[in-house]
Amino acid sequence: MPPHNKTVFVTYPIMKYPYRTLSPLFSVVTFILLIPYGCSSEDTAEKMTDTFWTEAKLNDFPLSEIAYLNINIIHPEVTQGKETKRGTIQITIPFSQTSFMLSLKQFNLDLSRYQINPAIGEQTDFSNGPVTYTIFDPLVEEKSVHYDVTVVQGGEPFFANSRITGFRFEKANNPSLATTIEAVKIAEYKTYSYNAIYVIVPEGTDFSQLIPTITYDAAKLYYTTDSEYSLYPTSNLKVDFRYPKHFHLQAENSHGTRSLPYSVIVDVANPIRFENPLITGSVRADNGATFEDFFAIATWTNRGNHPITGMSATTYKDKTYPATGFPDDFTAITASLQNPDAGTIGVMPGEKGQINVRVKRLPVTGQYKATAEFTPTFSFDTRRISVWPVAERVEGIFNPQQLMIQTTIIE
Repeated sequence: MPPHNKTVFVTYPIMKYPYRTLSPLFSVVTFILLIPYGCSSEDTAEKMTDTFWTEAKLNDFPLSEIAYLNINIIHPEVTQGKETKRGTIQITIPFSQTSFMLSLKQFNLDLSRYQINPAIGEQTDFSNGPVTYTIFDPLVEEKSVHYDVTVVQGGEPFFANSRITGFRFEKANNPSLATTIEAVKIAEYKTYSYNAIYVIVPEGTDFSQLIPTITYDAAKLYYTTDSEYSLYPTSNLKVDFRYPKHFHLQAENSHGTRSLPYSVIVDVANPIRFENPLITGSVRADNGATFEDFFAIATWTNRGNHPITGMSATTYKDKTYPATGFPDDFTAITASLQNPDAGTIGVMPGEKGQINVRVKRLPVTGQYKATAEFTPTFSFDTRRISVWPVAERVEGIFNPQQLMIQTTIIE
């Protein structure tokens, strides 16, 4: 291999002869010699690549898009200057990183001697399994090592949503119930300040001794029975749902953003109890232009968990008249429910209301029958039961309530 050349200056003294004198300019003769020194450029390249197999390693794999939670690196195995087993890297990222398009942030080796593919900052899809990264010598292509890099999600689960997905009273936690009771509706009122959860329980349930089971798509769940929210316990929180008490829930996502509060409404399917049938006194016949009113002829009981306001029947069915020829929409008997205490917001749970009946004084005598049907609804805004049309925040969660009425028109 050709040597490097180095210039060397050597000075030799001139011998003096007795019979001859030399010029002072030539008293010293300088010889310039080229002496072989050092090694060739190939030797230098060889020495630089000798360390490839020990230095070509990924001791870290930082990501450009997110900081990882954990990393496990196993380096490639090399025998006699040849890779015999690939290295592996497993990276754990938070659940909050939903995209698997990721890239290597930095490569802590001399880029003039070591290069990597995929390159620094080049996004690669890790969603379909391991991605192979290759470290290679740009001057000697056959010198390369490989890492199979896998990315998985871990750590605390990430929740983008803050929603309640289920609410029930499990029989296992509520022995007084015959079976597990699921919420009939979880309503999310986007344009209002509260959502609502509606649960219908059997008549006779003790509203003050219920343990709910709640499922949610959220990082945390909070509750309150007054004004302060607390972290919801994992189980066995006994709640008093009796009116006018409140039980509110609020879900929080992993960003710390909370949902609108959910107000839990618990009631029975048949909040109005009648004593059937209702028979009025006799009504004297007339020309049909006047009525016979029976005020407070009977009572009804609020068997539910919320106040019930006065209401009129919405339909009349099973009508029976002593003669034919009446139009299908003709009604001889009408009824309404009244609150005996006009100063209150309605008939309170466990209390009684009054029934008013009006009979048309028809000229046709005989027995008249009809079933008055009431369709109570719940207003979330007022927390009362009445006959509002079903709409947003007015829920038809109750069964129709029926009262059979009988009267007799006489001469």
